[in-house]
Amino acid sequence: MSDEQLIELYKERTKNSAELFKKSIPMLVGGIGGSAPSYDPYPLYVKRANGSKIWDVDGNEYIDFNLCWGVLLVGHRHPLIVSGLVDQIEHGTMFGLPHEESIEVANALGERFPIEKVRFVNSGSESTLYAIRLARSYTGKDKIIKIEGSYHGVMDSLHISKRPRLGEAGPYQRPSRIPYGKGITPGTVEDTLIAPFNNADIIKSLLEEHVGEVAAVIVEPVMMNAGVIPAEKEYLKELRELANEYNILLIFDEVKTGPKIAYGGATEYFGVEPDLIALAKAIGGGLPLGACGGKAEIIDVIDEEGLFGTFSANPLSIRASKITLTKILTRDVYSKLDKLGNNLLKGYADIIKDHRLEAIVQGINSCGGILFTKTPVRDYRAWTTVDKVRTHRYWISMANEGIIPMAYGADEEWLVSVQHTEEDIENHLEAFKKVAPNI
Repeated sequence: MSDEQLIELYKERTKNSAELFKKSIPMLVGGIGGSAPSYDPYPLYVKRANGSKIWDVDGNEYIDFNLCWGVLLVGHRHPLIVSGLVDQIEHGTMFGLPHEESIEVANALGERFPIEKVRFVNSGSESTLYAIRLARSYTGKDKIIKIEGSYHGVMDSLHISKRPRLGEAGPYQRPSRIPYGKGITPGTVEDTLIAPFNNADIIKSLLEEHVGEVAAVIVEPVMMNAGVIPAEKEYLKELRELANEYNILLIFDEVKTGPKIAYGGATEYFGVEPDLIALAKAIGGGLPLGACGGKAEIIDVIDEEGLFGTFSANPLSIRASKITLTKILTRDVYSKLDKLGNNLLKGYADIIKDHRLEAIVQGINSCGGILFTKTPVRDYRAWTTVDKVRTHRYWISMANEGIIPMAYGADEEWLVSVQHTEEDIENHLEAFKKVAPNI
């Protein structure tokens, strides 16, 4: 099937989505509300969701492996969360005063992650913003080290070298600092140093060049905005040692990892403990919730800085998080999650081999994704070789088969939720087997 035929089939199936997209363009930037990406010919508009599935406004059913970029590790409309939210609504949606369940959720996070104290926020962008602000305030230093190609939210300091073109990215040993778009001041760019992922030696050399100037290094333990790129064996351990040696803070951005890769996140999976951790997405069970936590002496600076938020720790999000962390994402559920996720990874690898596709699959347990390139991807520059045209063809082909295979885009990944079944995995693989010859 040609690309034109794939698009025509997509359009034939999704006429109501096309109409809604047309109506949205005059008022909504890019024709979207702000979360879903826009793509050709137009995005799907969703009517409802339940369990592992969504239904679009044309009545088409899809098995969903996007799951809102990792928010819905619990799946759609988990019955425990639905009943808990109904109960909370009857007691109130906002108080503007403290409430008991925020203590329970803080303790639940502290039981899983290296957190002595925590401050709740509303999103991943806010949690990384707090982490950077705290690092600078606590250390009295201005510069940070960020990984090339990583996405940590929209804070100016972290919107540097998110997607640099290779022609402007500079040498591998000293990546250029490229602001992602306009409106970021030169001073902000100057204070953000860039290093490639999975290379502690370059970070060490940056620290030697800027002794006494660097407050922190922020890193995703698994890069998840360039497919899924796990940290190599000694990398995070070396970063921990460098942070100790140069008296800087190590920040883990676990917005996209957190409870998805293990019960206790990256510290449990890799055996390395950061000074600060930024969490969001999956901890909220489908509602907006983030958290910045870590060592008490660092987190206590928050009160001095006056960092608060009206909707932070709101009762609805906290209730959903409490149920998620204590009743749904319990230790015993991870054996099922890991089994389903690894079956999907293995199934993809087998199909890629059988059809001799120029593609690889990378992932950890419930998270993974396909990358249309020849060799394993260990950092952003290797990711730039991924064929975006074939990725688009793959995604549209799978959507036409009733599968949302992953979040849209060559930089994204899939997620398996607690509500996915073995049949869902089999159907996903059967659809990929069907479309593989045409990719």
